Amino acid sequence: MIDDQILYTIKEVAELTGISESEIISLIMQKQLVAIRIGKAVRIKEKDLDRFLDMFVGRHDEKQKGEEAESSGFMLYSAEQVAKILQLSVDNIWNLLKNGKLKGFKIREGRSSWRITSDNLKEFIEARTKNLI
Repeated sequence: MIDDQILYTIKEVAELTGISESEIISLIMQKQLVAIRIGKAVRIKEKDLDRFLDMFVGRHDEKQKGEEAESSGFMLYSAEQVAKILQLSVDNIWNLLKNGKLKGFKIREGRSSWRITSDNLKEFIEARTKNLI
């Protein structure tokens, strides 16, 4: 810890976000995700990861979201955004996340801290539509 901050390895960030380690490295090299060096090790501060996730999710509320998301290769949604997409209540989304029916991850404590990758949302939708056919 530096300044009482949690430091994550690239592998830990990959596991937390559902983004591959190579994509995390690419984001760091493109300076989209701030990282620090400690000797030969690369670490990401919790606050920098939170800022990245908040910024990335915030982009999806803007008009340019589609172009930016496609160019980056992945998308992260908040539970509230997934609720709008699926036309469900946010409570239903939280229950799906807690029960593991919809895969997501928490970036910090609190109900609105869930994030769902576009791949996980796609898997969920595909699984639901297979059951309807």
